Amino acid sequence: MEIRKITYKEVEHEFFKIKPDLLDESATYYGCFIKDVLVGVVSYVEHPAVIYLCHAYVKDEYRNRGIYKLLWNYRDSKIKESDKVMYAHCNVDSLKYFINNGYSIEKALFKVVKN
Repeated sequence: MEIRKITYKEVEHEFFKIKPDLLDESATYYGCFIKDVLVGVVSYVEHPAVIYLCHAYVKDEYRNRGIYKLLWNYRDSKIKESDKVMYAHCNVDSLKYFINNGYSIEKALFKVVKN
């Protein structure tokens, strides 16, 4: 298993049909590979005052192997030195993970922030 920075084109090629909402040309992406197969991604977009955590996704057939957590931690290691506020939107499944990692619900349902 390997995690490395990947390009928008790699994400588009692998996920366009199954998860098109992952696609954001301005995002920084990190992908998890198993035997040269891209099985999951995380991304973020850095703005002047904030960092927006865009997506974390693992293909169905590779779930429950700890890949989501590995990707999360890898992305976190890349942005942890920033003093910018971090924002994310999440779904019901990932809300608990955000809260357990220091985020809190800020305004609307499932909008979370880590200061």
